[in-house]
Amino acid sequence: MSLTDSTQSGASDSSETLAANTQGVFLRVQADKVDRLMDLVGELSLGVSEVIHSPDLVGLELSEFEKSAHRLRMIVREIQDTAAELRQVSVGDVFRRMRRMVRELERQTGKKIELAMVGEDTEIDKVVADRLYEPLVHVLRNSADHGLESPAERVAVGKSETGRITLTAAQLGGDIQITVADDGRGLHREKILARARERGLVGINEEPEDSSLWKVIFQPGFSTAEAVTNLSGRGVGMDVLNATMKDLRGRIAVDSKAGDGTRVNLSIPLSLAFLDSLVMRIGQRLYATPVDVVSEVFRPELGQISTVSAEHGAEMIRVREHMVPVCRLQQFYGEDCQALQPLETLVIVVFKTSFGQIGLPVDEMYDQQQVVMKPLQGQLGSIRASLGCALLGTGEIAVVLDCEELARGGRA
Repeated sequence: MSLTDSTQSGASDSSETLAANTQGVFLRVQADKVDRLMDLVGELSLGVSEVIHSPDLVGLELSEFEKSAHRLRMIVREIQDTAAELRQVSVGDVFRRMRRMVRELERQTGKKIELAMVGEDTEIDKVVADRLYEPLVHVLRNSADHGLESPAERVAVGKSETGRITLTAAQLGGDIQITVADDGRGLHREKILARARERGLVGINEEPEDSSLWKVIFQPGFSTAEAVTNLSGRGVGMDVLNATMKDLRGRIAVDSKAGDGTRVNLSIPLSLAFLDSLVMRIGQRLYATPVDVVSEVFRPELGQISTVSAEHGAEMIRVREHMVPVCRLQQFYGEDCQALQPLETLVIVVFKTSFGQIGLPVDEMYDQQQVVMKPLQGQLGSIRASLGCALLGTGEIAVVLDCEELARGGRA
């Protein structure tokens, strides 16, 4: 072998060794530095948008500028996504903390419990991970105390004496979905319905569907436990979960069948710093909503519109085969509604919520944007049905609407 071949072989071996040694290397960085980087990336995004939408450029023919601006936007978007990934941690760190708690629950309840975990390598925002532990503790306690039967009861109904609780995490689109499922007795419909009627949450003669009834377990102070224990009965567990999920812009879905167990599904945005949103205008105000809750956008025809109550101005609109309630923000916020425009002159944005679809009339639709999210503070923090505010590239601020709260208010 020649000297040249030997040199090339040595260089190749060295590069392979270096690549092997650098695989799996981690760099420990303080969390506040990453948060500072996220803030700067947000400011960079706003700065780029301000330049691109500068009034000084209006009316100018700048074809090369448009190409460069488009490329710059793509780079900034990639920087945003990469910066968001820096704050991602494995959900397994949260899941593994549950094992010790489940062993403690076995000792306290006298039940045999198996904890299974799926998707532990799924990554979530560290802010979410830090706040997710306590709500998950409440859900697991409910599953162990209320959901799973005693070994004798399970054997009597043909189940194994060991109850099973499964923690699952998966990324679906822009959301992280975390599911807590047990194979216990399921939610007790009659007991929940009776307690809901006692508290006035459900009418005396009302027979709600299961999907609607399960929502009452998230009401403050709601509990069906006969006695207060160190595990349950205080009525604060699921309320804590509901409040935390609202703060994280998440959604909760509960599915239960008698004898087959209960599933609690938590959907949380992948990133809390940036939001893919649809921006719209109502009057002189700008609003934004997460893109994934928008079902469709259209301008209605007169035949699709109907008024349910002329006295209260309740309106419905037909979307294919379904009647969808209309929520006017002016009415929702108790403003002057004398000059409301007819629905046929507006654009209807239909949202998907856990309460069903709801239609929001808007004056004008803007484009889809990835915006920087900021919390509303001070007096603005009390604005109803708001998740925060979105900083737009034009320097304007849009209120990010909580469609779940809009739908709940429209049914109050």
